[in-house]
Amino acid sequence: MFKNSLLCAILMGRKSSNKKRINHPEKKDELVRQLIPYLQERGLQGVTMDDMAEAMNISKATVYKYFHSREEILAATIAVKLDEIKHFDDYLNDRKVDYLDRYKNAVEYLSVNISDITTIFLADLKTFFPHLWQLIDAFKEYCMNALKTYYNEGMRKGYFNKINPEIMVMSDHFFLDKLTDPDFLITHKLTIKQAFDEYFRMKFYGIMK
Repeated sequence: MFKNSLLCAILMGRKSSNKKRINHPEKKDELVRQLIPYLQERGLQGVTMDDMAEAMNISKATVYKYFHSREEILAATIAVKLDEIKHFDDYLNDRKVDYLDRYKNAVEYLSVNISDITTIFLADLKTFFPHLWQLIDAFKEYCMNALKTYYNEGMRKGYFNKINPEIMVMSDHFFLDKLTDPDFLITHKLTIKQAFDEYFRMKFYGIMK
């Protein structure tokens, strides 16, 4: 649902084509998952349909049986990755687990699943495909809503000190903005995973020895 709504928002303005294509969502997801490691290592600048076909181990003719354009492939690749990451929310909402452990499990899941996202990929996406950046913005909004729901529950149950949940969310929102800012990461010589792990280590344990 999340992935499909994102793709629809991105591709609504694309011109229609009379060419019949294979409507097989699972196969398309499988193909773009094969592409993710290549794009994370190589970046997006100058990547051609031939390059993508080779990374997906299929011919360019086969690529066009599933996708209209390079832009659609990129949008699908980003949406598939974000759809994978968003399952951190399953851990936040797992009522079979202690409330605080749910947060820890969600953070651990996020740390693992963002570890393959590179600064070169983010920088190229923001520079050469700014219209696709709204996928990232929509995902950040999704994260904020999930965290706000979790924090509000913690306030009601007395797990937190008397801190306005909006302040907690604001802190995370600012961090996510920096986490997805390639200039910030490059300037401070950080990977996404390093920045993420440092932030949540500080959040779990504070800054005092």
